[in-house]
Formats: sequence, structure tokens, C-alpha cells
Amino acid sequence: MGKQIIEKLLPVLDKINWPSLQQATEKGRRIYMQGIDRIDDFKGDPKVLSSALRLYQTSDSQPYVFAGVAYLLTAASREANGSYDAEGLEAAMAWLERAQEQEPDIVDINMIEAFIYVYEGQIDNARIVLDYLQQEDASNHFVHRAEIAYWIAMNDLEQAVEWFEQASQSAPAVPQRLRLRVQLGDLYLGAGEHEKAIAVLKEATHFDKENYQLWHKISIANWQMQDYDEAEISNRRALKLQDFPAGRKMEEAIKKQKGSNTGMLGRLLGK
Repeated sequence: MGKQIIEKLLPVLDKINWPSLQQATEKGRRIYMQGIDRIDDFKGDPKVLSSALRLYQTSDSQPYVFAGVAYLLTAASREANGSYDAEGLEAAMAWLERAQEQEPDIVDINMIEAFIYVYEGQIDNARIVLDYLQQEDASNHFVHRAEIAYWIAMNDLEQAVEWFEQASQSAPAVPQRLRLRVQLGDLYLGAGEHEKAIAVLKEATHFDKENYQLWHKISIANWQMQDYDEAEISNRRALKLQDFPAGRKMEEAIKKQKGSNTGMLGRLLGK
């Protein structure tokens, strides 16, 4: 996924007429943040990235646009298995350096460097950048998120969770906090902390009632705990919101697992 998107993106970027003003502006910053918010919703659909690119073309600030492109390329580089395309990250760093040449001291721009180093596996360099950014602006939301990425790469669940909490507190609005709760749920799920995953994901459903993926993830967590009744309840809620292949696959798996109750006993119990 990542490599294919990067191969299509790079030639397009060279053809776009970017703004000529080589300094930061308030309008440029505002559009930059709006673009980041769109990019953070990217889950493989190139239309999301195209929307962010169109937004950046309305900016008046080169450094913020170049940083936005760097952030976009970083997100687009992610493969389905969680690794990152090397060419995409290299291009992201090149665009970031163009932004830094014009505005070297903006933390909201420089934070991208920490993410790139983490995703490249250059953990020592990432730590150096993060320590510098912490000195510059310890309350910065994006620095907190970069710390999350760093500690996940270090396989330190406790530290990652701590930074999730700090990032939630520094998040500018509910959508950003919700996104973090979902990511924390995914982290707990991947770490086998199923009960914690369920608690966090259920909390997220209160803020995003129409998100079928939340209920699907809750169903997966219950399945992995071998609580098939709860898995079935969550699966039904997910499918009620959206008919999707992974949900149907889970539905069939639950039916198969509970197959011993599909005879006379099952009929008596209303299964």
C-alpha cells in the first residue's frame, strides 16, 4: 500500500505550483494544522491525501506547505504490515529540510523529523530530536505524539501509555482525543491487554457512536479472551452500523465456535 501510493504521489508533487512566500504566516499555520488533521484520518484511501494536498495549495506559506507535504509523505509511506517505505520517508525528509531551511525553529514543523527517524528505525537520532523538542516546547501536542511513536518502537508499553495520556490532555479538541483513544485501544489489543483495550474502545464509542470499527475491535478483543457471547454482541453492533467483510468473517467464526449450541439445546436457548 505505502510504496504504491508513494510512487504515484512523488511525480504529482513536482508539478504543483506552491506558494512563493518563504516565511511562516498565521494563515499558513492554520491551513497546515487543518491538513494534518485530514492526514491523521488516512487509513489507505488516497482521496484523503488528495484532499489534504488541495488544502495546502490554498496556503500562502512555503515552509508550512513543505512541512505539510513531509507529514503527508510520512503517513503515506506506511505499509499494511506497519513498516514504512524507505523511498517515501527519504522524500519526506527532503521536503522537511526545505521547510527547515526557511523556518528552522518551529516545533510544529520540526516534530516531523522525530517521526521520520522513529519509522526509519534510527532510534538514537529520534531520541536526540525529541530531547531537543522537549526543551523547546514540552507542552506541544505533536511532541507528545512523537514520544508515543518512540516508546512503541522501544516496546515500552508503560511509557507509551503515559505519553498517550499526556497527548490526550494536550489535544486541541475531541476528534484528536478520540483518535488517540482508538490508537491506545489498538496498542492494548496488540499487547494482549484485552480488558484494557475493551475499556478504552468502549469509552471511544461514547464519542463516536457510528464508528463500526470500534465495535469490531471490541469483538476481536472479546474473541481473543474466548468470551464468545460478548464477541457476538459487539459483532452484531458493528454489522448493524456497517456491513463489511471483516465483520462477516468474524460473524462466521463466532457461529462456528458456538456451533455446539446450534442443535436442540441451541433452539431451546434461542440461539
